[in-house]
Amino acid sequence: MAGKADDVSISISGEEEAFVLVKSQMRSPIPQPTEPDKATEPFSTKPPQIQLTNSVVQRKSSPTRSLSSKPLYNNNDNDNSTLPKVESLGSPPSLEKNKDNGKNPYGRINWKLLILFIESTVSVFAIGLLIASLTADKWQNRRIWDFEIWKWCVLLLSIFCGRLIAYTVREVLMALIWKLYLDERVLYFAHGVKKSVVFCIWLGLVTLSWRSMFHRGDAQRKTSRVLAGLLIGSGVWLVKTFLVKLIGSLHARKLFEKIKEAIRLRKVLKQISKMDDIADSVEKQNGKNIYIEDMIELLNAVRGKMLLPLTYYGSNIRSHEDEINDEAGARAAADEIFVRLAGNDADSKYIYLENLMKYLDDENVIQHFQGLAEDNVQIAAEPDNTDENKLIKRSVFRSWVVDVYKDHDSLNSTLKHSKTALDELNVIFSVIVLFVITVVWLLFMGFLTVKILVFLSSQLLLVVFMFGNTCKTIFEAIIFVFVVHPFDIGDRCVIDSVQMTVDEMNILTTTFLRHDGEKIYYPNAVLATKPISNLYRSPPMTDCLEFAISLRTKKDVINHMQEKIKSYVESNPRRWRPEHSVQFKEIENVNKMKMVLYVNHTINFHYFAKRAKRRSDLVLKMKDIFEELKVEYSLLPQYVNLLSYSAAAPSTAPLPVGRPCYF
Repeated sequence: MAGKADDVSISISGEEEAFVLVKSQMRSPIPQPTEPDKATEPFSTKPPQIQLTNSVVQRKSSPTRSLSSKPLYNNNDNDNSTLPKVESLGSPPSLEKNKDNGKNPYGRINWKLLILFIESTVSVFAIGLLIASLTADKWQNRRIWDFEIWKWCVLLLSIFCGRLIAYTVREVLMALIWKLYLDERVLYFAHGVKKSVVFCIWLGLVTLSWRSMFHRGDAQRKTSRVLAGLLIGSGVWLVKTFLVKLIGSLHARKLFEKIKEAIRLRKVLKQISKMDDIADSVEKQNGKNIYIEDMIELLNAVRGKMLLPLTYYGSNIRSHEDEINDEAGARAAADEIFVRLAGNDADSKYIYLENLMKYLDDENVIQHFQGLAEDNVQIAAEPDNTDENKLIKRSVFRSWVVDVYKDHDSLNSTLKHSKTALDELNVIFSVIVLFVITVVWLLFMGFLTVKILVFLSSQLLLVVFMFGNTCKTIFEAIIFVFVVHPFDIGDRCVIDSVQMTVDEMNILTTTFLRHDGEKIYYPNAVLATKPISNLYRSPPMTDCLEFAISLRTKKDVINHMQEKIKSYVESNPRRWRPEHSVQFKEIENVNKMKMVLYVNHTINFHYFAKRAKRRSDLVLKMKDIFEELKVEYSLLPQYVNLLSYSAAAPSTAPLPVGRPCYF
C-alpha cells in the first residue's frame, strides 16, 4: 500500500495488468527529480502500467513501519478532507475526532457500540415483556419479590433505556443551539456540560421510577435514600461543571480570537496554493456551512488542544496536500507557490500583485500585501503606482508564509498550556464537591450523626487555622487569574519595566519568557500587587524619536524638514497613521535645539520585530533628510589651557618620549 515502507513482489498470470509501488517516498515541500525509469514518484502522475510474468506472490513487511502510518495518496479529491464532516443544519455536527469513519482498527473493542447494543437489546426485551405482562392473562398476576412484573419492566426500561432518552434530549437541545444560537462561547459551554446533563437526567429517571413503584418497606426506603443521595450528588456535580465551564468560556474569549485568526490564515494559504479564482470558488461555497466548519474546527482545537496541520497544495495540485512542519518547510512551500504564481519561472524575483489578488478574498491579507508592495522602495518611486503594476518580492511573500507558520506553531504551543489553570481549578472544585457529596450521602444514609458532624467540623477548623494563609493565597490567585485576568498565553507584557511574553499560566504561578529566552516565574499573589502593561491588548501605539539640530538652523530649512517628514509618513499608510507631530523640546547650551518626532503606528508593540523594523526605517529616513537639507549642529568652542612645566622642578615627572600628551 502507499505510504508503507514495504517490499512487494506480485505474481499475476496471463495478460493482467497491475500497478506496483516499489518503494514509498517521503514527501518534501519541493519535488525531487527522479529518473524516468523508476516508479518512485508518489502518485504525482498516473502510475505506469507494468506487464508482469508468472512468479511467486510474496510480501515482506518492514519492521520500521509505524502502525499508525497513513497512505500518501488519497483517491478522494476532497478539498475539505482535513475538516470534520458537517451534517445538516438541523442537527448538531459531530465534534468527535476522526476514528476512521467508525471502523475498528487492529481489532479493538468499541465499548460505545457494545454498550449501545446491550442497552438496545435489554430495552427491546423489557418492552416486549411489559406488553406481555399487561395483555397476557398468564403474566398479569405474576410477581417477583411481591412486585408485579410490569413494574420490574418499567425499572429495567428506566435503567437501560433512560440513558438513551437522556441522550436524545441532549441531542435535541444541542441541535437547537447549533440552529438558533451559533456562538463559540455558548457551544464551548454546552459541549462541556452535556455529559453531566445526560447522567443527571438518567439518574433522575431511575430514581423517579423506583420511588413511584417500589417505595415501601425498610429495604426499599434505604434504596430510595441511596438513589436520592446520588441524585443530589449528580446535581451538585452538574452545578460544579456548569460554573467551571462558564469560567472557562469567559477565560478563553481571547483564545477564540487567536484561533479564528489562525484558521483564516490557514485557509488563505491553502486558497493561494490551490490557485482557484475567487469568482469561481465563491459560487460553490455556502456561507452558513463555512461558518459551521470554522466553528467545529475552533471547538476541536480548544477541546483537543491542537490546530489542524498547516497544509498547502504542492506542484501536483490535485494529488494531495503537503504539511508544513517547520520553518524550512514553510520557506520551501513559499518558494514553490511563488514559482507557480510567477508562471513556473523558477528565476523570477517578483510577481504582480494583481495576479496574487485573483486568489484572495480576505480583506486583511489583501491590505497586507498592498502595504508590502507600496513599501517597496523601487516600486514606490514610480509615479503610476497602481494595482496593475505593483510587485511583490519573493522574499516578502516567503516572510509572510513563514510568519503564518510561526503564528500557527505558537498558537499550538499556547493551546497545550491554555487549560492548565482551568484544569487546576477544576481539580480544586472537584475535591471540594466530592467531599460535600460524601457528607450529604452519609447524612442521607444515616451513617453520619450530628455529633460526628460537629466533631469533624472542629477538626476542620483546626486545619483551616493551620493552612489558612495557603487558602488565602490560593483564593487571591484564583481571583487574579479568572476575574482580573490581565493577560493570556502569548501576550507581551511589561512588568517592572521588563518586556516579557506569557508562556504558561497556573493557579499559583505564571511563567514568563524574556527577550533572551530566560524563564521567569512569578507568584500570582505577587503579580496581583504590581501594575501590568499588556501590549497585545493595547490599541495602536505612539512612538517618538528625539534628535537635535543647530540653533542657527534657518526657519525655512526647518519647514522643509517638517514637510519631508509629513510626506514620508503619509506615503506609508500601512505603517504609520497620518497624525504626527514635531515638537521643539528645549534649547541646550545655546548651540543646539532638541526636537521630538511623535508618530502613530498602525500596530501595537506586541509585534516587537515589526515595531523595531519600522522605527529603524524611520531613523534612516531622518538621516537622509538631514543630509539632504544639510541639517547639523556644532559643538561649543572648547577652551584649552596649555601649562609648561619646568625641567628643574623636582616634583614633575618626565613625559614619555614619542607619545602625544593632551591637556
